[in-house]
Amino acid sequence: MSTSRRTLIATLAAVALVAMLALPSLGMGAGKNSTTIVVSLKFPAFHGKLSSPRKACLGSRKVKMYRERNGNKKLLGRDTSEDNGKWKIPVGKNLTSGAYYATVAKRGKCKADKSQVLTID
Repeated sequence: MSTSRRTLIATLAAVALVAMLALPSLGMGAGKNSTTIVVSLKFPAFHGKLSSPRKACLGSRKVKMYRERNGNKKLLGRDTSEDNGKWKIPVGKNLTSGAYYATVAKRGKCKADKSQVLTID
């Protein structure tokens, strides 16, 4: 096999590998209108911030806080994010065990997201 043919095959293999790695991310909601929701615990409220490269995706978004335990999901509260993406949901001081997380719904071109799960034992 000639050197130029080996180079061509190696180049095609590299292009195919890059395409295979890139294609799954296209279907996973990655994009310029993506929204990320971050949650942290600070008594007496859960609070966080939405982030998005699109400023219109930050403000006036409905954020909901949930606790999940033994397969049962309970809505703890809701808030509307500020123009800078900040939100907070008071839940009191006595937190029971469970998995706590926040969600933000899709709105127009702004995508939905679910925060990381905070587990309290």
